Amino acid sequence: MISYSVLGTLEAESGGTLLDVGHARRRYVLAALLAEPNRPVPLDQLVTRVWGASPPHRAAATVRSYLSRLRAAGCAIDRTAHGYLLRVDLDALDLHRFREKVALARAAAGDVTAAALFDDALALWRGEPFAGLDSPWLTGVREGLEAERHAARLDRNDVSLRLGRHAALLAKLPRAAADHPFDERLAGQLILAYYRSGRQADALAHFERVRRRLAGSLGADPGPALRELHRRILAGDPELDAPLARAGARTGSLIELAAIRAVATLLIVAREGDFEAAAWRVRSTADVLEKEIGELEAEIGGALVVSGEGGVRLTELGERLRTGARAGVAELAAIFTETRLAERRIGGRLRVGYVASLGGDLVTRVTTEFERRHPACRVTLTPTRIGQRWNETDLLAEGDLDLVLHWSPGGDTRSFAQPNLRTGPALLTVPRGLLLRDDHPLASRTTVSLEDLADHRLLDPGKALNPVARDLWAPPVTPSGRPIPRTEEDVPQLIGRTRIGAEDMLSLVARGIGLHISVVSLLERYPFPGLKVIPVPDIPPMLAVPVWRASEENEAIRAYVSVAAELSAG
Repeated sequence: MISYSVLGTLEAESGGTLLDVGHARRRYVLAALLAEPNRPVPLDQLVTRVWGASPPHRAAATVRSYLSRLRAAGCAIDRTAHGYLLRVDLDALDLHRFREKVALARAAAGDVTAAALFDDALALWRGEPFAGLDSPWLTGVREGLEAERHAARLDRNDVSLRLGRHAALLAKLPRAAADHPFDERLAGQLILAYYRSGRQADALAHFERVRRRLAGSLGADPGPALRELHRRILAGDPELDAPLARAGARTGSLIELAAIRAVATLLIVAREGDFEAAAWRVRSTADVLEKEIGELEAEIGGALVVSGEGGVRLTELGERLRTGARAGVAELAAIFTETRLAERRIGGRLRVGYVASLGGDLVTRVTTEFERRHPACRVTLTPTRIGQRWNETDLLAEGDLDLVLHWSPGGDTRSFAQPNLRTGPALLTVPRGLLLRDDHPLASRTTVSLEDLADHRLLDPGKALNPVARDLWAPPVTPSGRPIPRTEEDVPQLIGRTRIGAEDMLSLVARGIGLHISVVSLLERYPFPGLKVIPVPDIPPMLAVPVWRASEENEAIRAYVSVAAELSAG
């Protein structure tokens, strides 16, 4: 059976081995089929999904060739009267499992169960869906999937607030609110978490920020729900207090430690089906176990077990409690594991991103060696694009990353000289090259100088880009002071997006819109007929460096950077 993953990089796996599904264009075809698994997709739709409204000559034949190669890699693709169909076991598709778990969470009878299901669903995401691939059609699909993830996160936040986990939410809600500044539901969740954590001033200040933002950008006031929350905070409404605080935390009742012991007893009795057998299992007596469950029934107000000739079985109410308790035990086990790993210092999860044009071989080697040395720490990898502003939020936003391996132009790390950014040593040093069409007048050269570029137009990497990074990436003048022309519209304007991939630059150069200063190895990573790269020796080389937030540096980040530096030096 082949399993498919689309909530991150597109991957196909069989028997624990990743299948070689080929280069980016072939992956586009697989993505187009995975968007509608087990349903035929007409050939003309596949062409449009891969290339958009202006496909190249013989695009249909090219798609057929890609389909044949995907079959050879192991993908079960059938040709039908209505198009091409990818046969998929839906349980082996991470997107289907995500949607199924979210549906179960929303229908769950209890919040503890719902929280566990939401956590399982969101843990399936490894980064941006279909990461590393881009087309007008796929952009729409990606936006829809990101909206589904955001909705699940909001539902999970509501569950956490009902469970009294507001303090834990404050670790992530401020950043989420910054990423979605006009989401009033998210704003309300953050305001309530602040209030329940004893930070009323922060709660009111955030409401005011949202109010001003809505007024300034949209000319609108906050909606009724957010205004009502604001009013209740000002009035000190006791109903806004955390659930446990409203319950009064009844000292000595079964809501506390005795409840945990009694629920554990219930789970054991349900498993054994007999009080005597359960008592032997826990080195106690049947009378003691019956007393504990009786006290639990009195606290809940209903029968949890019934006894008969077949032994002890749970009532419907008991089954509901067992379902929730299992989720609680799983959550407690996870907390225990995380605590134990934290004590070992290098544990938990490390989220690493890398610019796709670096190639996956370096990051794979580093990650494999890091996990060998630190088996308690799980690493997730996310290919990222180069963003618009080159700042802390932009660099580390995709997948909420802890660390990113990124290009640094200019032969140094000046482009990352910002207060909360820290960089490690260079892992790769790659000469610069000029990307152009093979029919361009400079294409016959063995090298090109910066002085040659004064007579040609370069793609402007981005007007909103950090000025230092922008000029180091594509110098504005030659050594003699002659200006090097740039396109009137920058790359984000030309492609309609703020995040840029290598394929965007290849496409723009192939269309004759401008030339692009890249790295000499670009076409080794992204083959593109009709283009070539000519070395530009008088531009400092491009470095690949690790970048992370100084405020969030930890032992895992330091260890990963150390392993990366060690392997690159060797």
